[in-house]
Amino acid sequence: MNTLKKLLLALTCLSLFTACNKDDSQDEELPLRMNQFIQNCLSTFYFWNDQMPNLSPESVNDPNKYFKQLLFKDDKWSLITDDVDGLMAELAGTNETYGYELAGGQFKDSKQCFAIVLYTYPGSPARKFLDRGDAITQINWKNITEDDFPEFDKPGTITLGIAKVQGNTIGPVERIVTLESKVMDSDPVLVSQFFEKGAHKIGYLMYTSFTSNFNSSLEKTFNEFKAKGITDLILDLRYNHGGDDQAAAFLCSAIAPKDKAVKGALLSKERWNTACQQVFENDPQYDELLNRYFIDVNCNLDLPSKKVYILTSHETASASEYTIASLKAFMDVTLVGTRTYGKYFTMYSFAPQYEENGKIVQDKELANWLIFPVCSRFTNINGYPDFSNGLEPDVYVEDDPFNGIGLGWQNEPLLAKAIALISGENPMPMKAQNDIIARGKNTASSFIMLPKTLNDIKDNRVIYMKQ
Repeated sequence: MNTLKKLLLALTCLSLFTACNKDDSQDEELPLRMNQFIQNCLSTFYFWNDQMPNLSPESVNDPNKYFKQLLFKDDKWSLITDDVDGLMAELAGTNETYGYELAGGQFKDSKQCFAIVLYTYPGSPARKFLDRGDAITQINWKNITEDDFPEFDKPGTITLGIAKVQGNTIGPVERIVTLESKVMDSDPVLVSQFFEKGAHKIGYLMYTSFTSNFNSSLEKTFNEFKAKGITDLILDLRYNHGGDDQAAAFLCSAIAPKDKAVKGALLSKERWNTACQQVFENDPQYDELLNRYFIDVNCNLDLPSKKVYILTSHETASASEYTIASLKAFMDVTLVGTRTYGKYFTMYSFAPQYEENGKIVQDKELANWLIFPVCSRFTNINGYPDFSNGLEPDVYVEDDPFNGIGLGWQNEPLLAKAIALISGENPMPMKAQNDIIARGKNTASSFIMLPKTLNDIKDNRVIYMKQ
């Protein structure tokens, strides 16, 4: 799980931390000073600090490269940025964007790629022209290759070629759309729906990222569910890569049984590297770095079933997996979809500092830099998960964004299955919003998530389709 909690002055007092001493010499270069901060920070707080190579700060002149060369080989998440303002705006859900979420794939026996629209945000430039399931095969008047994927997130103006999808085939471009990015709020409460099935009153929530700035949206939605007397909850986390711990604690506190979700009650645990763990365990002031607790909310659902259905995919990661794991200790959690990603680690943010006259102060000359190393691993109060693979679903259903069925529609396959499990009825037959037939199972949902955010997951999986 990714947290934006800052361990600045509070942790620098630990005896195991050595602050970077700012050299008074006018000849010291900023990259070297940043490298020194990186080394000191990682050697102290990095979860795999015992796996770091012996690489001096002077050996690499680029802080980005130096940071990456110090990381443990299996660490796919720790990151560094020299654009603090841009990253923080993105994490806060308020940044310049086109307002879409995409998945990408590659045509069989070709270097040509494509992108599929997973969803768009209300009020966004993309919402006017794009729908879930639209296939994009051209960007700025040229065919897409893997090198072009970053272009989808660059602010400005973008021209997209939309092709026809039919069965297992993506055809030629049918229409051209031009989007202009804008600064907007990307509220992670994307879709909320209410369904009645016999005695069951079902609330459905599509939640796209854990962003505490929008906890008020969660509160509003859950109170609307409560007013309608919902008996069951379906939480859609299939595309949720994670976010901050305050949002996760809020969500868990709203969903867990009311008698369990008591403010101050233990919610989960954290494990740090050996040195940090020993220091934290021996000093009560660091308790919240080892334990997380339920918080007070005004929207606990108090579900009579004490059961929640969560929709998952391989893109369900980090804070999403934290939420699943944490809730499993307090209620019945049924996963519908495919196996989750398997990221059970917490990232903390560190801003460059140095020691001056016995005090730790922020390095203003490096104020545009921030590092987010993996510092701890989470489990629920029972020590789950204790493995590295993703969480397996209880009921396997493939997500297929190509079918053109909107998120929150009753006949969307994952949602339909969850409703059927609650009501005991057979799922509604899958029917796309147009005449496009859903692709075969052998080609479904093996896609690459595109946006390069803090919580991004990108690997080498591809979809092979006919052209």
